[in-house]
Amino acid sequence: MRPKQLCEVCGLRDKFILQYHHMIPQCDPRCTNSDGNIAILCPNCHVLTHAGEIYFIGVYLTSDGIMPIWFTKDEEPSVAREYWIIKDNPLVKTLKGDVED
Repeated sequence: MRPKQLCEVCGLRDKFILQYHHMIPQCDPRCTNSDGNIAILCPNCHVLTHAGEIYFIGVYLTSDGIMPIWFTKDEEPSVAREYWIIKDNPLVKTLKGDVED
């Protein structure tokens, strides 16, 4: 698991209030606590995610380790699709906004 030190959306550094967001929801039997399914968020960004203002579509590998891919509802993902590492996420959104099979 990545160190829980800053919000992966806004960069807020307050390890005492940061929260885990499961990209595959906890109610889904495929949900895990692995790095590939967790985003570390401040409470504000977590609320925006559940409100549909921020989308998490998976993770990608960087020289700093696994990082989540996210974008706001008015943007497109900043990471090219060929670099996405996504496994069994039924909620992964394509660039067109469709849910993949």
